[in-house]
Amino acid sequence: MLKRIQRICNSIKDDRGSISVLTIALFLLTICLVMITTNIATVTIAKRNLTQSAESVAQRGAHFLDEEAYYTGKFNAITNVQNLFGHGPEDPGVPIDCDQAMKGISEALGDLARDSKILIQKGVHHLQVSEVGCDGRDIKVSLTAHVDLPFQLPFLKLDSVKLESSATTFNQRNNGFYLFGYRFS
Repeated sequence: MLKRIQRICNSIKDDRGSISVLTIALFLLTICLVMITTNIATVTIAKRNLTQSAESVAQRGAHFLDEEAYYTGKFNAITNVQNLFGHGPEDPGVPIDCDQAMKGISEALGDLARDSKILIQKGVHHLQVSEVGCDGRDIKVSLTAHVDLPFQLPFLKLDSVKLESSATTFNQRNNGFYLFGYRFS
């Protein structure tokens, strides 16, 4: 038994051997890490594009002013002057015409679908609207899409990722006093 332990210790002390196994292992590890990093970068870029598309669609819907609610009610020119001196009510925001906003959102989605090859990268498919909400003051749009990964690693069994992105927008009055296009605060 003691001789066997001495033989093992002597073989450990021996400097002979091949470094090629270690080199191949490190090379394969590097390739796997590059593939995983590329997949993560692809998903990140697709998420950014999806978020920008959701923001674009929501902004298009927010451009429609509900003129009847805007020009009637508590917040008018008199309360605007009172706010200038710090004695008026809090600004309720700019009202949005939800019916017109929904039409604008559907137009923006049509533009997005038509120009999707320009706006969305090639690996993104099944772009859908998961939620559209309008409460008269703000608009929320949620989009979902599937992204194909450039590298399918056999041990992960993952070839695509589902992404969801939401954007909420509202209109806001500019604070201050405007006279002939110049702002006086």
